[in-house]
Amino acid sequence: MKNDFGSIFAEFKTRESGLTREEVKIRLEKYGLNELAPPKKRPFILQFLDEFKDIMVIILIIAAVISIFAGENVDGAIITFILILNAVIGFMQKYKAEKAVEALKRMLSPMARVIREGTEELIENKYLVPGDILILNEGDSIGADGIIFHSNEFQTQEAIITGESAPVEKSEFSKNANNILMGTIVAHGSAKAIVTATGMNTKFGNIARLTSETKKEKSPLEKEIASIGAFVGKIAFAIIFILLIVNFLIKHQPFIQTLIFAASVAVAAVPEGLPAVITISLALGVQRLAKKNAIIKQLASVETLGSTTVILSDKTGTLTKIEMTVKEVFFDKYDLSIDDSGMGNNMDKSEIKQIAVISAICNNAKLKYKDDRWSIIGDPTEGALLILIKKFGFDIEEIEKTHEKLHEITFDGFRKRMSVIAKNNSNNKILVYTKGAPDEVIKICKHIYINGREILLDEDTKKRILRKNEEMASRALRVIAAAYKEIKTVPKKYNKDEIEKDLVFVGLIGIIDPPRKEVEKSISLAKKAGIKLYIVTGDHGLTAAAIAETIGLVEKNKNKILTGKDLKNISDEELKNYLKKKDDIIFARVSPEDKLRITALLKELNEIVAVTGDGVNDAPALKKADIGIAMGSGTDVSKEAANMILTDDSITTIIHAIEEGRTIYSNIKKFLIYIISSNIGELVVIFSAIIFTIPQPLTAILILIINLGTDVFPALALGLEPAEKGIMETPPRKHSNKILNAKYIIRCFYWGFIIGGCSLAGYFWMLNKYGFDAGIKAATMTFTIMVLTQIVHSYNTRSEKTSIFKINFFGNKYLIAAAISSILLTVAVVEIPFMQKYIGTTSLTAAEWGIAIILSFGIMAAEEIRKFITNRFSA
Repeated sequence: MKNDFGSIFAEFKTRESGLTREEVKIRLEKYGLNELAPPKKRPFILQFLDEFKDIMVIILIIAAVISIFAGENVDGAIITFILILNAVIGFMQKYKAEKAVEALKRMLSPMARVIREGTEELIENKYLVPGDILILNEGDSIGADGIIFHSNEFQTQEAIITGESAPVEKSEFSKNANNILMGTIVAHGSAKAIVTATGMNTKFGNIARLTSETKKEKSPLEKEIASIGAFVGKIAFAIIFILLIVNFLIKHQPFIQTLIFAASVAVAAVPEGLPAVITISLALGVQRLAKKNAIIKQLASVETLGSTTVILSDKTGTLTKIEMTVKEVFFDKYDLSIDDSGMGNNMDKSEIKQIAVISAICNNAKLKYKDDRWSIIGDPTEGALLILIKKFGFDIEEIEKTHEKLHEITFDGFRKRMSVIAKNNSNNKILVYTKGAPDEVIKICKHIYINGREILLDEDTKKRILRKNEEMASRALRVIAAAYKEIKTVPKKYNKDEIEKDLVFVGLIGIIDPPRKEVEKSISLAKKAGIKLYIVTGDHGLTAAAIAETIGLVEKNKNKILTGKDLKNISDEELKNYLKKKDDIIFARVSPEDKLRITALLKELNEIVAVTGDGVNDAPALKKADIGIAMGSGTDVSKEAANMILTDDSITTIIHAIEEGRTIYSNIKKFLIYIISSNIGELVVIFSAIIFTIPQPLTAILILIINLGTDVFPALALGLEPAEKGIMETPPRKHSNKILNAKYIIRCFYWGFIIGGCSLAGYFWMLNKYGFDAGIKAATMTFTIMVLTQIVHSYNTRSEKTSIFKINFFGNKYLIAAAISSILLTVAVVEIPFMQKYIGTTSLTAAEWGIAIILSFGIMAAEEIRKFITNRFSA
């Protein structure tokens, strides 16, 4: 610690070993949680009143008010009750969706790495307090304001505060640039800082006070639904206009009665509750995914997931277990096979000791012994090196005490290596320790360490080492080279090229990271679903190919490996041609720019691209992708750039998410088809009466009960339909495909005319039985058949191709409950005297109920015939 920081440590009553548990508790009580004040929510009453903003609803409200003033109290009261009931259902659905999103936000709580009581630990950001010692590494989101007291090539990205995109250099030696700010990102390097402010006391908190919530951008699906709504709205106004002319001007019916009827018919044309169903379907889908280890940041992303055609996946973690274990260490003259028994008997080998020192000093991970096992804080690969040191029988703490770290040149995707300058306190020598990709490290080595001596590294030996590297990689080992050199003095300027040259090669370390057990099945499912998966990795191509062959992603010896070097030598058009063919390509030793380029070119080919990533440099590709997927173990930068975060880092979770996306899109389509075809059925009945100049089979009140009562429950239940069998055995839908194309519009009219025809058949049957004066009896029968037919049709809609007799009847418990609710409401409206009096219905005999039930199954017969013909000719 520099003496200059003594006053700051004193001011915040802290020390380099961090605060004690008791001090943290006291400060949490004093300063509160490290959180920004949530934006003010609109009062519930205003949110509830939003349900009455729809133009059709406003027309009905006006009609209800006029009815009451005109003395038609019953009609006015019934319309008001139905409107309030509909508003309550809509409000509750939106409230439930909002709560689901809030729950997911709580799951996204970022973590901070701190020192407390001399021990490094991970805590949730919200528990940071002034005086905490914060450890920052590349990719971290900075959780509080603070003062730096130690740094290594430290830079932060402060665009969120200043608007400037260029990284800002920070150092403990600069009075003007020794601070860190909450909400900013570590762009490069590492640092330690004293937390000086948290929550609303930070600069970011001050800005938050002045910032209003930004408007949410609508997803393509939301825009399409809005477009459908606008089109149907125009039709509804046209219907109002026609009915006002026909009933008021031509038939000379009372204006109030005409207005109520016209508005009710317009409601029949509008798919009520559509926005609520979409919101709740997406929200519940997101909740289901959260239980399967996928956290979706925006609801609309679920819809896009279902369209995914290509996945660009990392190898490590996504396809493998991240259970890094050193299996082999290679020196020029011999190999060591590493097992769990330890390697203490080999401590006399000088090369082993040198490997141990490099692995300990060129490392930022920590081991923590808990519950009879070692857990790793930090990078899993670096953790595997620390465990190797333990197996060798060396004391990590003793090595760290002996070697004082002076400067670190952090790893980056271009150099593919990391170096540390350290002083060996036992002999006062200054040394550079380097670890990294063998093909990159060997280029900068001049000597090789053998039996305690540094020998000139000739070309033949270099080739032998590189061949060994490839041989180890072909066995799915991730290979790291270790090297060092002695320097006379600590450089005044840290020139990377000068420091990292003329190194002494020590050996290769082979780390195994076995494939996840469930990956092979997931890869097979992705192939059936028509989704192409490419491995895009910084690892050696042969390592990636070995893993890809093991999990069934590519055939042995039938894949093409394209390295970052290869990509630099081919044009965009050539790369597009490779991608068009969808051959088995493995992208290896690629840079972040390469990943971004591949993503952009796939999008130009109209692919819907999902990209996985965990590092700072993955952020551009994650943002460019249609679906950016960050690893839960990744950097805060990658999580910020992504649409989805995997808490288990597994490809299987991505496939589950795609299936969920397809299911939700399918359910929204089912809901839309159901509600529109049902509404067309009502319009067929209403306009048939106008065309054939017969009494209206449905009154305004009955139309409203159908649309805002009995219709609502099956519609909502269809939005919760489980995944249809075979949904992952069809190619992805094109993102340009409309949810309602010409084919489905024709089908909606087909179903609508059958629903209307069945209802009219019952109407005419009643008129034939009781005479033309039996208007109430005929209207009751029409209403009953209409409701029952729509319930049966909701079951038809569960599958586009599968017969209703082959679908599990109990597969959707919500639809069963909805059907029962709708039937009970219908029975109440028809049979309860109180309801009859005010709604204008009458009881039906058992025979009439039987006729109504038989006619309602007409839609099932017609749909079964359509499915049979469609399946027969499409086979």
